[in-house]
Amino acid sequence: MIKLSKKVEYGLISLLHIAGLESEELVTTKELAGHYHIPQEVLGKVLQALTKAELIESMQGARGGYRLRKALACIVFGEVVEAVDGPIHIAPCTCENYVCSQEATCNIQEPVFHFQNQLLAFIYSVSLESFRNRDSEDPGVQALSSEL
Repeated sequence: MIKLSKKVEYGLISLLHIAGLESEELVTTKELAGHYHIPQEVLGKVLQALTKAELIESMQGARGGYRLRKALACIVFGEVVEAVDGPIHIAPCTCENYVCSQEATCNIQEPVFHFQNQLLAFIYSVSLESFRNRDSEDPGVQALSSEL
């Protein structure tokens, strides 16, 4: 089953929260964790991953915290998933350098790779702005809404 990890959920929650702040306002890990009842240690690691991926920036100091590096419309769902959980693979054979004992006789490799490519194209087409605005013109959200 394909599902979001809790860490990705925490990342999305954090990004949407931060986007709702005033432009120069910062939020701390402690504030986010308390507001959304998220374990602070786990959230800290998620925010570090988002910072490393340059989706948010960390400001040090007594009045430090986090803020977005770019607008939600410029952040796509796939970036968040890969920043927090690493590369997206639906099957081990889609991983680089994976050696499969069934490769020579596998009859599903081509469809699995095709599905993998379609999934990646889709999740990289959905901006986080569309998470905030379900009536968005975002093509990824329109496709998803029509399937739900």
